[in-house]
Amino acid sequence: MENRKRIMIVAKQNNLGLRIARTFARRIESKCDVSFDPSTALRLRKKGTSIRRFDGDFIITLGGDGTFLRAAHQTDLPILPVKLEGHGFLCTTTYKQLEENLARVLRGQFAIRERVRLRCFRVPTRRFDRYISKILNRPYPLALNEIAFGRKRPSKILSVEMVVDGVTFRFAGDGVMFATPAGSTAYNSSAGGSLIDPELSAISIIPLYPFYSKMRPMIVPTGKRIEVTVEGDCALVVDGHGGDYIKGGASFIVESGAPQKVIYVVEQNFYERFKAEFLQ
Repeated sequence: MENRKRIMIVAKQNNLGLRIARTFARRIESKCDVSFDPSTALRLRKKGTSIRRFDGDFIITLGGDGTFLRAAHQTDLPILPVKLEGHGFLCTTTYKQLEENLARVLRGQFAIRERVRLRCFRVPTRRFDRYISKILNRPYPLALNEIAFGRKRPSKILSVEMVVDGVTFRFAGDGVMFATPAGSTAYNSSAGGSLIDPELSAISIIPLYPFYSKMRPMIVPTGKRIEVTVEGDCALVVDGHGGDYIKGGASFIVESGAPQKVIYVVEQNFYERFKAEFLQ
């Protein structure tokens, strides 16, 4: 007898997301073991399970890119991101396509592809800092889209020093951003970065509106370890919401982290989707 799948449902916290989550759970609960993240469970009056602690087979997110990113920040399990509304460019299927292929999904008959994620951590400068860092500093969530260092106060520009492969680059402006191929269609694109095929392993480095500088965007392999030092108080933002406020002079390392496993139910042409979503 085939083992029952253990699946978590993470829904967008609006009427549509919760209504679909309730309907979908009822449809599959006789065929698999269903869990809900705490937020969805609370609204549906179910028992919730932490995304971080869920150790089942995979997670289904119902909503859009934001719902997907919220789950991806808390797990290394495969995720099937389902688009219900909005752009949802990171989502790999629509709810209609999920319904049409539900039997295959519950049998585990789908493709899993790994997507680049970035990790960022502070560089302790003194022995005392290194000791305190181990106690107080929690790691930032892995970024599926981008990590941005941006100015905290609009009236102050930031001085950025960046070391790539032993070579130091300096410029001043609004900050600097590091984007993944999956995130190349998001903030990266708005700031002048190139579109990157998600099959590539690369990091996009975008100086944010440099002030009288010849610095230009760069694309580097994921094997590079980039050190960043920002003079001036700044905001460190991961995928648009997670992050921290940083005092000037702090240094950080940005590098590739553990990849995100993403489930594909139907085949997609990245360039066709990009053209349909953004150019038509």
